Amino acid sequence: MDYIRQLGPVVLDHRFRRMSEALLRSAEEIYEARRLQFRGRWMSTYQLLHSEGPLAVGQIADRLRLTHPGVIGITDEMLGAGIIHDARDPDDARRRVLALTPRGKRLSAELTTIWTQLGKAQRGRFTDAGCDIMAVLAAVEDDLAERSLSAEVLENLGRRRGVSSGNVSTVAKRNAAPARRMARTALCFIGGAAMLFANLPGSLEAQSALVGVAGARIDAPAKAALVNALADSLINGYIYEKTGRMMADTLRAELRAGAYDKASTGDSLSLRLTSTLRRLSDDRHLGVRFGGSRPAGARTERAGSMMPADAARLAPGAFAAPDHGVARAGLIDGNVGYLDLRGFSGDPEATAAIDSVMSRFANARALIIDLGRNRGGGPAIIQYLSAYLFNERTHLVSSFARGMSGPLERWTADRVAGKRRPGIPVYILTSGNTISAAESFAFGLRITGRATLVGERTAGGGHFGGFVQLIPGFAVFLPRGRTYDPRTNKGWEAEGLKPDVEVPYPQALEAAMDLIRRVSRLPARGSNLPCFAVNE
Repeated sequence: MDYIRQLGPVVLDHRFRRMSEALLRSAEEIYEARRLQFRGRWMSTYQLLHSEGPLAVGQIADRLRLTHPGVIGITDEMLGAGIIHDARDPDDARRRVLALTPRGKRLSAELTTIWTQLGKAQRGRFTDAGCDIMAVLAAVEDDLAERSLSAEVLENLGRRRGVSSGNVSTVAKRNAAPARRMARTALCFIGGAAMLFANLPGSLEAQSALVGVAGARIDAPAKAALVNALADSLINGYIYEKTGRMMADTLRAELRAGAYDKASTGDSLSLRLTSTLRRLSDDRHLGVRFGGSRPAGARTERAGSMMPADAARLAPGAFAAPDHGVARAGLIDGNVGYLDLRGFSGDPEATAAIDSVMSRFANARALIIDLGRNRGGGPAIIQYLSAYLFNERTHLVSSFARGMSGPLERWTADRVAGKRRPGIPVYILTSGNTISAAESFAFGLRITGRATLVGERTAGGGHFGGFVQLIPGFAVFLPRGRTYDPRTNKGWEAEGLKPDVEVPYPQALEAAMDLIRRVSRLPARGSNLPCFAVNE
């Protein structure tokens, strides 16, 4: 007798996986017999790319409702088999998109024939058992979306022990459902779930129990689900595969050893996990986020890194808000251009803001770009602003991300609307809050000999990536690539950029002005000349 069957509904998950594996194994045997280099778990991804591609990994995950790490695992296999290829997204060079190769497209006709027959045979098995499998799957999926299975069980357990449902780690209200539908669902649930879980590697229904409430308590099964999802993401997506595997092994070992037992809330657990990740990787971008809060361990503005004193007197009228990152701009002390840039906007209109600024600096004697409160942004506006400072197209930096076939070179933009200033002295002000794309801009200008850095050592965020959803309520910012000097292969992750002239940020503007006066032999003057708003 089948021992697992004797255990009844408590081991439904085991039976689902066993049946799922049987279905996938059947598909593999068909592909092998037809001499096709194809795997069963590729099917939904292949069909999506065939009908809607090219698509990014995140788009595939959203459309198929799969985990980001799961999609990475599937698409990496398909890349290796030559079924798909990756390319750079023309709208965002940091992102790769996936599409079928010519070889992959040629498989379409035969695969469609196989899938037609396979689907007919599978449905027939369930029909013979007295079950309309597709209708049942729809009912089960809708019901699981409406109410959490784990929340229902925990609520019932709480009632039996006299504990209110508000004390369990998951807070979900049970919705009434007709007994008729539940009875019908029970008849076919095992067979239907085999298909439901076939394309969800490593998924756990218990994950749906979590909610994004700061004080929600996280139980042991949820912690295990979170750590395993995080470990899978690191293995499949972190920029350095070896380091990702090492971190994943450490997280799982710490889980087994009870290192996370005292972290009972979402906030405390995300902080604890981030602490381990950064201790092992020294990666300032890598961090776990819970709910709608900032990523755990995210830097806050340092008290000492306030606006330079002279910059505070630049304009009588303050700006209501930065215009595409441009907060303040104007001419100070002997025709020196000053630009307070708070971010590198990805909006197409941001180039017009830069054009307006640079038109005012067309005859400036020197240029100071203040990045002390700049937390990053996109590469396009960096390339555009940098182009104003060279007389020809110039290679600034290179980037490489896991999964790329080769590095991505970042050059200055081909054209700018205004007058180029290739000979103007450029000074960049930095602080401990200068990070990510702001560091990339400063780095690119310094290694090409176009800028002098003045101020504090920067934050050290030389990697780039994006958020990956782990389980409901939790996400990790996963670095997938690095930016570096193509001549030396060196970047600035963790260590930051050490300024050429190191002074506290509030004194950086005056220090830069002293350098300009010495070089240009300008007399010392007040630096409170009017500043202008870009949208004036």
